[in-house]
This record gives sequence, structure tokens and C-alpha cells, in this order.
Amino acid sequence: MGVEMSPHDWPLRWRILILLNVSFYNFLGNTWSAGLSPVFDLIMKDFHCSQSDASDLSTFTLLALGISNLLALPLVSIIGQRYTILLSLVIFLTFNIWSAEATNYASLRNSRVIAGLAAGLVEALGPTMVYETFREHQLARAMVVYVGSLAAGSVLGPVIAGIIGEHLESWRWYVRILSVLIGANLLASIVMLPETSHMGLSGDAEVTENAEPQKLNCATIEDRGPTLPSPTEETPSMNFKREWLLRSFSTRHVYLKWSLALRRFVQPLQLLLAPQVLVTVYVFGCTIGWMVITSILLALIYAQPPLLWNAQSIGLLNLAPFLGLLIGLPCGGILADQLFIRSAKKGLGPSPASRLPVAIFGMLISPSGCLVLGYGLKNPGTWIQVCACWAMLAFGLTGSANVLLAYSVNSIPGRAGDIGVLINFMKNLLAFGVSYASLSWMELVGPDKQYATMAALLWFGYLWVLPIWFFSPALIRKTQGL
Repeated sequence: MGVEMSPHDWPLRWRILILLNVSFYNFLGNTWSAGLSPVFDLIMKDFHCSQSDASDLSTFTLLALGISNLLALPLVSIIGQRYTILLSLVIFLTFNIWSAEATNYASLRNSRVIAGLAAGLVEALGPTMVYETFREHQLARAMVVYVGSLAAGSVLGPVIAGIIGEHLESWRWYVRILSVLIGANLLASIVMLPETSHMGLSGDAEVTENAEPQKLNCATIEDRGPTLPSPTEETPSMNFKREWLLRSFSTRHVYLKWSLALRRFVQPLQLLLAPQVLVTVYVFGCTIGWMVITSILLALIYAQPPLLWNAQSIGLLNLAPFLGLLIGLPCGGILADQLFIRSAKKGLGPSPASRLPVAIFGMLISPSGCLVLGYGLKNPGTWIQVCACWAMLAFGLTGSANVLLAYSVNSIPGRAGDIGVLINFMKNLLAFGVSYASLSWMELVGPDKQYATMAALLWFGYLWVLPIWFFSPALIRKTQGL
């Protein structure tokens, strides 16, 4: 049958469509997960539940999203990436509709947990699909879209829910509108989301990047594939159309590797031995965790006396971290890629570590915003200070944490899927743990001491970026066997 055309050689506009499709699903999942906080009051009135019960609707979905990441690669080993995502969309849509029509608190909570087990699958597969679809000189820019969609969903979800809750006086319409968008994403994915795995068609089907880790040496990374823009990225239209149909509507990538699926549960944990992955997981987990804590605490603080803000006003506070994410996009995307391209022009080959200096911006800005945010919450009437500092905290996600993710994937390319699983599993697990105890933690020590501790933990993670940068060549060589 011949050899499949690499997705790297597909027309750029179609690769962008794939990125947008996956990113939109990622956006919807995080919008669904974080969006209920401004309408907690409406849920408590509807089901006569406590503040703790209402906040559990967000915290337990984070746990479900984290567990879901562990299921992603085993499923890919059986039915491939495309059908894993389509299956997850069907389940996510079904149980989201159930949530919208739930008649009691237990039904709402249980349906959200099951929906979370489906929605988290795309989080794990995102880094793999980005790496398989975009060339190395485009990696940070493409990855920042994926990371930005994750964060944008977390911050825009509460804005949308607050506006809907205030004007329609119902939390159910927020979930119903999300169901419509999820259904549209499912239809778009059926048409515009082919399999992206790099695999030949000759011989028996074998899983490559989605199966056994590739053993690459440092030289392979430096010399791998086209690293600078080629004169043209277009391919013959007939070949591409045939390729698209083959990858979308055939069973070529239904692997049925059952024994491999069992091993994929534990393989991502091996990467905790790679310092660059461990630091990426830590910085991602802390940044996302502190943003989730802030979203929950603000929803509870501003809804209570003496402030008594309505759902729309509480939701609009989330525009602040969204602004921080937007400011971080060119820094963690275009600037990081330009440094990578510049390193390739020096004649020594492109250096994955060339992107790491960009992370210094996040090291200075993100923990500083977290530190001052605690003092703002001590006097929540100063909402401008709270918003400015929340934006600074969010900047670290797209402005620097994304750079660490691009570096980790670039330095261990054969383990892109495992890196995605590990990062998303650990960040959701950490976010679940800290958000579950966030209210009692604040009541025990006060917001100033709470956020000072959070800032110190975030600075601790960023400090480890410096030795990774200095010892990058040796680190890459040592971690290729993982």
C-alpha cells in the first residue's frame, strides 16, 4: 500500500484546523470544569446543599479529569487517537446533557464525574498531536495554543456562566449551551480530525510514537527533520485528500494492542526520573492549582456579606487572568520559537534549551502576582489589585510553563504522549488536592499567609529551571533511555 504521508507535510491550513479542533475540545472541557463557581449560589438554592457541596462540583471534576489522562494512552493503543477522541466526545456530550437535567445534587455530581472521565482524554493527547503535526520551529507557537485553550477555558468558563446565571437566573442553561457546543465539536471532529500518528502503511500495523518509547540520542534531536521553514509546505492535493480520507474513515490505526494498553498505565511515571519533566509538571501543577484556588475563593468571598456581588460580576473577575494569558502568548510562543530558530542558524544544530531563557519572565512575574494577591484578598474591596495580581499569576502559564512543556517534548520526543499524560494527571491531582482544602486553609491562616506560601512554592519550582538550562546537553543525553 505504500507509506503514509507525514502530517508534517500536510498543508499548513489543515494542520491549523487540527490544532484548533483539539484546542477547542480542550477549551470546552476546562470551561465545563471550572465554570460553575459563579453560580454556586443558584445551585445551593436549587438543591439545598452547602457551600462545601457546591465547591465539590468543581474539585471532584478536577480529580476525574486527572484520572482520565491515565486512560488516554491505553485507549490509543487499542483504537487509535482519532477514535479515542470521538468516543470521549460522545460520552462527554451524553453526561453533560444528563447534568443539565439532573433532578438532585447526587445526580449532578455523579454525571459530572463521569463526564470528566471522558473530557480529560484530549488533555493527554494534545501534546502528542501537536508534536506529530507541527515541525520543531513551530512547536512552541502551536503548543501555546493548546496550553492557552486549557487556561482560557478555566478563566472564561466562569465569565460565561456568571453572565448566563445572572440574566437567565439558572445554572442549567450554562450547561445546556455547553452541550450544544460539545455537539458541534463532535461533528467538526468527525470531518476535520484525522489520525495524526506517524506510521507506515506497509506491513502489519504497529504503534510507533503512541506505543513503545523511541530511543533517540542527542544527535538525533539536534538533526531531526526540517527545523527551519521550507520554501513551501504544500503537498499534491490528490495525495493529501486520499491521505485525509484514509486516516479519517478507515481502521488502519485501530491497533488492538491489548498487552501494550496495560503497560501504558505505568509508563508515564518513568518520566518523573527526568528532571526537565519533573520541573514542568511541578510548575504547571502549581500555576493551575493556584488559579483554581483563586477562582473558587473569589466566588465564595465576593458572594458573601458585606460584598454580595451577583453571579455576573463574580464571573467578570475572570477576565483578569484571561488578559494575563493573552499577554503571555507571544512571549511563550513566538519569542520562544524565534530563539530556537536563531540557535539553528549558528551551525551547531537547533538547541531545545534555546527556549528556556523565556521562562525567566514567568519566574519574575507569576509568583510575584501570587504573593501580592493574598494581600488583596485580605481586603477584597480592592478588586483592582486582586485582578492585576491574578493576571500576573496567569501570565506564567502561557508565558513560561508552556516553554517548559515545549522543551520537555523537544528533548524526549519519543515520549510526547507520556509527557502529556503525566503533566495533566499531576496538575489535576494537585489542583484537586489544594482546591479541596482551599477554603479551610484560608480560614486557618488568612489569605496573605496562604498566598505567600503558594508564591514560595512556585518560586521553588522556577529556580530549578536554571540548572536545567545550564546542563541541558548532558541532561538530554541522560534521559534518552527513559
